[in-house]
Amino acid sequence: MGGLLSSLNTPYTGLTGHQVMVDVTGNNIANANNAFYSRQVVRSAAETPLWKQNYALGQGLDILSIERVHDEYTFMRYKKASAEKTYYDTSFSGLREASSYYPEIDGVGIYKDLQGYFNAWKNFSTKAGDTAQKIALAEQTNTLTKNIQETRKSLTYLQERLNDEMKVAVEEVNRLGEQIAIINKQIAEYESKDLHKKANDLRDLRDEYEFEINNLIGCDVFKQNVQGSACVNKDIADFDDDYTLTIGGRSIVDGDSFHPLVLDNSENLSGIYTIKYLRSDHKPYDLTNALNQGKVGALLDLIRTEDVLGCNGTLGKLQVYINDLDTFANGIIEATNNIYAESSQLGARSDVLMLDPRDALTTSNYNVREGTFKVVMYDKDGKELGAREVTINNLTTMQSVVEQLNANVDDNKDGDALNDFDDHFQAVYNNDSRTFMINAKNPSAEIYISIQDNGTNFAGAFGVNRFFEGDNASNMELAQNYRNDPTLIRAFREPVDGNFIVANKIQQLQFDKITFTDYKGEQRLETINGYFRYISDKVASETQAAQTTQATKEAIYNATKKEYKALSEVSVDDELVNLIRFQSGYSANAKMITTIDEMINTLLGIKS
Repeated sequence: MGGLLSSLNTPYTGLTGHQVMVDVTGNNIANANNAFYSRQVVRSAAETPLWKQNYALGQGLDILSIERVHDEYTFMRYKKASAEKTYYDTSFSGLREASSYYPEIDGVGIYKDLQGYFNAWKNFSTKAGDTAQKIALAEQTNTLTKNIQETRKSLTYLQERLNDEMKVAVEEVNRLGEQIAIINKQIAEYESKDLHKKANDLRDLRDEYEFEINNLIGCDVFKQNVQGSACVNKDIADFDDDYTLTIGGRSIVDGDSFHPLVLDNSENLSGIYTIKYLRSDHKPYDLTNALNQGKVGALLDLIRTEDVLGCNGTLGKLQVYINDLDTFANGIIEATNNIYAESSQLGARSDVLMLDPRDALTTSNYNVREGTFKVVMYDKDGKELGAREVTINNLTTMQSVVEQLNANVDDNKDGDALNDFDDHFQAVYNNDSRTFMINAKNPSAEIYISIQDNGTNFAGAFGVNRFFEGDNASNMELAQNYRNDPTLIRAFREPVDGNFIVANKIQQLQFDKITFTDYKGEQRLETINGYFRYISDKVASETQAAQTTQATKEAIYNATKKEYKALSEVSVDDELVNLIRFQSGYSANAKMITTIDEMINTLLGIKS
């Protein structure tokens, strides 16, 4: 083909091609502030030339495709850095709030309350009969227990709020995953490798949803036959096959199919959600312990409880802090009660116990240790009448304790069969009420008993004649009878005025190392103040570590974001330069058409 009329095709292709370039540039400028919009470029090449005998005649401009500038590897690095930043942002935020519940500065907090509590015992020991000192001790005890309870409630409430936050995050993951499946279907319908049709905007939107899912919960994306962009080969385009998005190793999006995550807390006493995946057989598979990335991973690392722990999970940091506070409270409760049981009373009674009379005490869920304790009898004038010693070893049961107390033994070794412990008292463990008791056989005799321990923690573990009620930070309280009437609080061991042995021992407790048994059964010998410093320092150090790591991850995130933006982000200045270039090209091709038109008119004028 030749001639002037055919020559019009060459500048026409240039004219339409530069119009496309101007349109694409305008689209880039319009989306310059769209965070996940990838800069688009026009891929063009010379039209197939017209081959003559001695030369090839160019036929103009061919628009191959409009491609987005996108590098999958850079995008993956950006996603990973963002998810890690989100993880530590979430972790630090939760730990920072938890650490605020331990304000052990400027004379405030539980540490200050401990000092006030022990000072109240010290004052009481010097004025054991002073009603005002008893009331002051009760008030200081209530202040201590209330603040311990409030700290635990704050941690539990934070745990519940973060659990609700996790629920919202998982629901958002499901929404985004469903949208990705829909987009995959639209991409498959629109794109054509043979025609080089590319769904650039759909791919940008899918990248955005994929990025958000990765931030929320962490994910892996698998694309088969990924091809990038290159102007040197028109057959290379931004195509991929078999898109799969997995979370915790399970396929959530498979092409245009979507498999939602399921939240379940129906079987958990704590109310903390487990996250499950419905398999193809519709049976749920628990993903909870496999999720360790993004916001959800950080939240689980904070709130995971024993209920959702599974066989391979790690207890959440907040739950560890709650358990540590329970261990701290339990240590105070048992150590105090074990001493307070020495205060002489007319009988003895334990808490309601979850204990079979045939269970070995040292291997039960109670902190009973091998050793001995004595039950010492006093008359109303404080004279010791005798004592019965009980031995506890690794085989001792509650039934054998009762048998030792009720045995016909000559405690005083005086041959008198009527003045021994078993003659005045009877021990009982009622299997129905689950209560251990020592009852006077003749209450009118006014014989008092004092339980004096030598390493067993029997009275403390079972709450015999307790000063504190409860067994952890949530239920730790001054015993009900002393809350009702603080004047009943005793400072004595022998039931006589001027005796303050018990008050002195409890006051000394602040300086003695006692055994704290944590939720894993591990024991730590420490003072009460020392143990509280230990658990509060744990919160502070983990918060500081999270903050330090957060700063590092943020720096990495900023670097990878800059790298990604440098490649794919729209530069308005560069686009304006391109606009001038393309406008100039458009004008030059229009000038060519005008020139050819004038040539045609000249030719027609010659003919006429």
